[in-house]
Amino acid sequence: MTGVQTCALPIFIPVGMGELKVARSPETLAVYGIGSCVIVSLYDTKSKVGGIAHVMLPDSSGIDKERLNPNKFADTAIPALYEAIKGEDGVFKGNLHAKIVGGSEMFPPTEDFENNIGRDNTAAVKKALKKMGFPIIAEDTGGKRGRSIEFDLESGLIRLSILGEETREL
Repeated sequence: MTGVQTCALPIFIPVGMGELKVARSPETLAVYGIGSCVIVSLYDTKSKVGGIAHVMLPDSSGIDKERLNPNKFADTAIPALYEAIKGEDGVFKGNLHAKIVGGSEMFPPTEDFENNIGRDNTAAVKKALKKMGFPIIAEDTGGKRGRSIEFDLESGLIRLSILGEETREL
């Protein structure tokens, strides 16, 4: 058939809890049902390579290193994300920036009113990003609602969905 145009469907790559994935344009990384976890994205605008770490907990200290999944913890997932992304062609540390999403308080407080895993995850992610020198250029954290994102590696934009609200871009 001559003259027929085909439109390629976007390629969505899901990132589950405690996972880390890196891809490049035209792919899209997606995370659905984000609660107290914090999604950390790193993106290189020049090479259009990006990655996501789906951080579940703030700190890996006290965890047996033999059994440790480094992608679950803020203090280990962000260095692991950088290690994974820097191996891609054309990626330079100085071109990378971060966006973070999540950190909700999804459950009512218990007797321990100081315990808020969403807030703790957000603080730990910010600390780890600062330590590694990655600027946070956008964030949507806290609150009491779940979120979902699609990270378009062509544009670098994150489409953010929150139940009951209009989809917006970060």
